[in-house]
Amino acid sequence: MRTVAIINQKGGCGKTTTAINLSACLAQLKKKVLLADMDPQAHATLGLGFTPGAYPKSMYDLLAGNDEDHASVGDVILEISPCLHLIPSDVMLCAAEPALMQRDYREYCLSDVFAGISEVYDFIIIDCPPNIGMLTFNALFACSEVIIPIESGLFALHGLSKLLETIELVNIKRNRKIIINALATMFDRRTRIAHESLDEMIRHLGGNVFSTLINQNVKLKEAAGHGQSIVSYAMDSSGYRDYASLAKEIAGMKIGKIKKKKQGKMQNPVVTDTGVLFSYYAPEAEKVYVVADFNEWKEDHTPLRNIEGTGVWQKMVPLKKGRYEYKFFVDGKWTTDPDNPNRASSEFGENSYIEIH
Repeated sequence: MRTVAIINQKGGCGKTTTAINLSACLAQLKKKVLLADMDPQAHATLGLGFTPGAYPKSMYDLLAGNDEDHASVGDVILEISPCLHLIPSDVMLCAAEPALMQRDYREYCLSDVFAGISEVYDFIIIDCPPNIGMLTFNALFACSEVIIPIESGLFALHGLSKLLETIELVNIKRNRKIIINALATMFDRRTRIAHESLDEMIRHLGGNVFSTLINQNVKLKEAAGHGQSIVSYAMDSSGYRDYASLAKEIAGMKIGKIKKKKQGKMQNPVVTDTGVLFSYYAPEAEKVYVVADFNEWKEDHTPLRNIEGTGVWQKMVPLKKGRYEYKFFVDGKWTTDPDNPNRASSEFGENSYIEIH
């Protein structure tokens, strides 16, 4: 099974259009496809003809349902066609993020949802929300591949570096890197800026751009407005031809077999080849520092960066082999690392510590 997250925090780039129509075209190739709507706006659900709230269960029930009435994935899936199924969303999904924050293994909740159906589907396509929050992080931890739709035009690559950096942070905690490819959408062949932005996209992503281009086509918007995929609405359109071509390109990609390994909760800090990644969850904090023997316990020497939309603060610190004691300094208050069970006593109280071998 291949799990593909369609992601871009920039709105209006054709993300949901791609999720719907790629799913439908893969299903037309006789692939068994599940489209998972992870956006509280439920545009993928709407785009396939369902009114949000008009079904008993949704993605919210899978991610944040209580223990007494926890939904199984089979309770939630809606059938669009024999080869295309949908996990719908609704506005309640907004409430899932704070609920997930209270859980252990919170990054892997969506992975757990998919674990029991890995043999049922050829593809799971995830339509992500237009931000980088806990829902998007769940999609990234669950996926094997990412497609980044990028509209062809001025400022097309705005925010792409931040997105790639976020994916790399996720890769640090995984045992297999996410495959990344960009998709040029809303392409207008008549304009010079479209071709220039495509060239820039290819340079920026080292050539990891689909050869298929999604051209501007009014039928794609019409299809969404009628609650249909382009396969159902207009198979004689260029929009259909483009997404059919994309489906064939993706289905023909040679992807290594994904290891079926249960990911455990990642203990912090994370030791990498380039240093140690310190992380602290504090959504209401204004400033977070890591204060340690490696920076002579200076309170303002090593600030962590806020990963916007997640409540997570992080900092990569290059460190040599050895044992280091540290604490976090959060808005003027000292705290040990809640995700690191290693503790050491000192004359100033208890510290967290890490050993690098």
